[in-house]
Amino acid sequence: MNQPQETYALALENLRRRQQDNGAFAGEVIWNPMLPCQYVIVCHIIGHEIPADRRARLRLHFERSVTPEGGWGMHPGGAPWMFHTALVYVALRLLGYSADDPLARSARDWLRSQPTTLHTIPTWGRIWLAILGLYPWSGVQPILPELWLLPDASPMHPRRLYCHMRLIYLGLSYLYGSRFVAPADKLLLELRAELYPGGYDLADFEAHRDDIAATDLFEAPPPGLQTAFAGMRFLERFSPKLLRDRALKRAIEHMHFEVESTGGVCLSPVNGFLFCLSLYIHDPRDPDLTRALQGMEYWMWEDDVDGLRICGARSDIWDTSFLLQAMCEGPRLPMAETIVRDAARWLPCAQMLREIEHGREHYREPAYGGWGFANEHHPWPVSDCTAEALEALLRCEAADLSVREDRLSLARVHAAIEFVLRRQNDDGGFGSYEARRGPMVLKQFNPAEIYGNCMLEYSYTECTGSCVRGLAYALERYGDRLGAALRARMTAAIEHGARFLRSQLDPRCGAWLGFWGINVTYGTFFAVSGLLAAGVPTSDPAIRSGVRWLLDQQRPDGGWGESWDGMREERAIPLPDGEPSVVVQTAWALLTLLEAAPEERAAIDRGIAYLAQTQGPDGGWPRERASGCFFNTAVLDYDLYRDIFPAWALARYHRVFASPAAEVPANDAT
Repeated sequence: MNQPQETYALALENLRRRQQDNGAFAGEVIWNPMLPCQYVIVCHIIGHEIPADRRARLRLHFERSVTPEGGWGMHPGGAPWMFHTALVYVALRLLGYSADDPLARSARDWLRSQPTTLHTIPTWGRIWLAILGLYPWSGVQPILPELWLLPDASPMHPRRLYCHMRLIYLGLSYLYGSRFVAPADKLLLELRAELYPGGYDLADFEAHRDDIAATDLFEAPPPGLQTAFAGMRFLERFSPKLLRDRALKRAIEHMHFEVESTGGVCLSPVNGFLFCLSLYIHDPRDPDLTRALQGMEYWMWEDDVDGLRICGARSDIWDTSFLLQAMCEGPRLPMAETIVRDAARWLPCAQMLREIEHGREHYREPAYGGWGFANEHHPWPVSDCTAEALEALLRCEAADLSVREDRLSLARVHAAIEFVLRRQNDDGGFGSYEARRGPMVLKQFNPAEIYGNCMLEYSYTECTGSCVRGLAYALERYGDRLGAALRARMTAAIEHGARFLRSQLDPRCGAWLGFWGINVTYGTFFAVSGLLAAGVPTSDPAIRSGVRWLLDQQRPDGGWGESWDGMREERAIPLPDGEPSVVVQTAWALLTLLEAAPEERAAIDRGIAYLAQTQGPDGGWPRERASGCFFNTAVLDYDLYRDIFPAWALARYHRVFASPAAEVPANDAT
């Protein structure tokens, strides 16, 4: 076999080992210790005992994720943040470790070395400290539960927010509105003294109400929001208790719905832990509290190597959909066929085939026909996940790689298409969970401080590329079977989506910025594939511009690599010269060039050689810089990306360049 084929065959062996018993691919989405800390705080408040072995694994996770400076940050490899470092310190002490424990001492020393005190921790951190009596509620910016009582038509109703923010602020509003503080005990009083060596003076907290630590701040609340905060503080003084009680009751009703409609797993553990606390405050005997706490286990990864981690997302459907598409492009090796048949048997099981009962009353969009990001146990479907899953299964069917009884019926294809079409915005771009509901002016009222672009559903380049491509392939595959009316709607959506993609070409670099991945390499991968699927020729100026940018960014080692700093600054920032390229980003670049510019053979061959030389003897690729991101600052390491996307690039390389005579003999595949 030649080298690319050998590399591909070895990659398949590694992927087969990583495939789950049910056929899915489930890679960990690695983030930061914020959620394990919040788990510890929730358990402490509600009186849930954490077993000794789990306590040890929590500490192991903190050991594994501490930065060289002695703190903890937003993402793997990043600098310390006050928010995360303070929560780790509190969690260690609540777990029973002394103030002199080396990890606790490290956190405390880093906090005390900062030019600003803990008074300037971001709002979300203030709230987690406030419920423990470690920060006064008077120093927290107002998050009024009364907003949930506004008429649905109000432009300020929380229903208009991006769903993650909507549910997070639902929980935060209940905590703020109830002003809950855990009963003081010896440990919490000791923590107060340790965190505030200068004393716990309420005036100090109120003086720093508008200040956020420079280590953590991404987007300061603008003047309009500061004015709104001042107005809400004033109005709150005159808000009748009856109105507050009614608002808290309404918030709890929404939380009950979310817990019950998701089987306890909630949209994410970020809002899930807030709901656990809120339900406990409302009624410690609430059966949904037990269900929600058990549901949080869904998000946990636990072992004796990296300890106990809690991810903000699972990516089973997402990873499996990409893997299936990759295998459909590669040579028909027995190992590939085995992988595909098992994965294609599972993926249809994850499609939503029931509607969310009473969803409209709680601001849920219709879910029928969609696929989510996680798996069949998480009923929050997403536009691009649905498009990628649909395309993956239709490509398996076209390649005769799925068994007949596992193929989608025409009715299920219809349902998936309708789901995707409902997520298109007026500008032609596609949102993720929903189409955009609120006016763009809400972007100017971001209270999160540590994240950006998080208030609304936007039109995302990546979601649009996926949706245009999925719709176009379904149209090509099913043709007249879809009916004239639906075909017309799909054609219009594809054309509108292509216009949106053209509009998003960044004039500074001549390519597309990413939102969910780092960065221009990622955005360009989705934008170009979407335009090509829409029928745009490779000679089109927009596509040639993206290709030129990729060629200009190829590094001396043959690969590609961008810094996550580009996400913060919303521009392309290459890696430092001495740092090796990123395998995942190299694969994205290769996939784009192989589809849009196969004539650039020299650059492609150099990239393929880089993948081959960085592959490990087990067929996988080593852990490297994280390549996922959301909200500008939250960098994620998708553990399976480093195995799936290189394999896909190798598969496409074979499809584009290999002749039938160069096919790998079957006995070499395994």
